[in-house]
Amino acid sequence: MTPPPWLRRLIQAVGLVGVFAIAVLAVVYSDQVNEHLQGAGYLAVFVITVVASATIILPAPAAISVGAFAVALDNIWAVGLVAATGQQVGELTGYYLGWAGNPAVARMRGYVPVHRWMVKRGLLTLFVLAVIPNPFFDIAGMVAGATRFGVFKFVAATWPGLVLKNLGFALAGVAGFEFVTNLIG
Repeated sequence: MTPPPWLRRLIQAVGLVGVFAIAVLAVVYSDQVNEHLQGAGYLAVFVITVVASATIILPAPAAISVGAFAVALDNIWAVGLVAATGQQVGELTGYYLGWAGNPAVARMRGYVPVHRWMVKRGLLTLFVLAVIPNPFFDIAGMVAGATRFGVFKFVAATWPGLVLKNLGFALAGVAGFEFVTNLIG
């Protein structure tokens, strides 16, 4: 049973506010996060990106969190790698939905073109869709599962793309923070 539209919107709004609050607090208290809670900060990045990637109902803005935690933890590389790994784990839920043969997957908007791309160039399709922030990546994971594209090939094709994307988010977060800091100070 699908939740009513108003409930889905409420869940999305609460999730969005929660992620923004965590991101703002991570930047405001970046010294404390970096000094005392570094391990917990990386765990927070991992959990946020798993949840954001594992659900379509709650499309949490992982990019904002990745950028904020890159500032708070002062480590673009580690935050980017942890975020990519979290997203990879979350995307396995879509892969499993397709693999399990969920009939709703084939009726999703965008399924047909992504299926065509996957049949022609599966590895390239997955890599490109993983690098670019877009809604088709979720569908590609489901298509990969539905077409029995091997899970190890799925991870091998998508994780490098997710790493590049999250390193970009982390770098953008740090650069944006430095830009705003220079404007203010």
